[in-house]
Amino acid sequence: MSTNKSASYRSYKRQQVLVGYICILPAILGVFIFTLGPLLYSLYISFTDWTILKPMQWIGLANYRAIFTEDLFFYDSLKATAFYSIGCVVVSIVFCLIVALFLNQDIKGRAFFRAVFYLPSIIPVLATSIIWLWLYNPDFGIINHILSFVGIEKLMWVNSPDTSVLSMVLIAVWGSGNVIVIFLAGLQDVPKHLLEAVEIDGGGWWHKLTSVTLPLMTPIIFYNVILGFVNSITAFTQAYSMTQGGPENSTLFYAFYIYREAFQRQSMGYASALAWVLFIIVSFFTYLLFKSSSGWVHYEGGKK
Repeated sequence: MSTNKSASYRSYKRQQVLVGYICILPAILGVFIFTLGPLLYSLYISFTDWTILKPMQWIGLANYRAIFTEDLFFYDSLKATAFYSIGCVVVSIVFCLIVALFLNQDIKGRAFFRAVFYLPSIIPVLATSIIWLWLYNPDFGIINHILSFVGIEKLMWVNSPDTSVLSMVLIAVWGSGNVIVIFLAGLQDVPKHLLEAVEIDGGGWWHKLTSVTLPLMTPIIFYNVILGFVNSITAFTQAYSMTQGGPENSTLFYAFYIYREAFQRQSMGYASALAWVLFIIVSFFTYLLFKSSSGWVHYEGGKK
């Protein structure tokens, strides 16, 4: 009798497992068909010479060899993307943390200011780019008009290689309201009793910030650094809609360069090789960030 119950129970468990796999089958198929499949196919394409209009031809590592030894645009795009990514991550983290600290105080109109700082992040990037093109216009842009009142001469902004990346960074910082919200949520989770303990010991706001708030905010900072790095190093819309990679390739961001090779020059094999190089670069620096996090990311429970 017990043997029959055991066999029946095992049969029931197998049926449950089978039903579970059937339920998750659409998600598994989606990953293989729409993510893993195209990913592996792009890897194969990267070893070919394929311009869509002619048959695919296997050329081995020729695309990768050309990227590192012949393609000057590759290094220009790396330089532009590196400057933009470092600027976006550093400036955005510092700016958003300062704003979040301000919005976390009990001030009048706090809800209004929160909405004002968050609103730009929900505006589509293309619309944002068009708006900032008007603001940056050297002749009738309002930014130059305001700067003229304080004696600053007219700047060319996105029209000059000296200020184009800075202009893009300012746009990214302006639209980083979601980062402010994340920081604000983290600040509200800082234990009050730790701040009160600093007060009892005679510490001021600076001691609270450096001894309690910032150490406990390091996981949130780390999260925003990772997201900011990945988003900035794959930036595309700003270069496409505002500068087309100019002037003098100063905003030739890597993602836009891949687009240009693939859809303007129809060099799909070469563009796929560029995409895989970007994948390796992002993976490498993400690994370094995670590896370094053990030295500066702290948690309230002491575990990392």
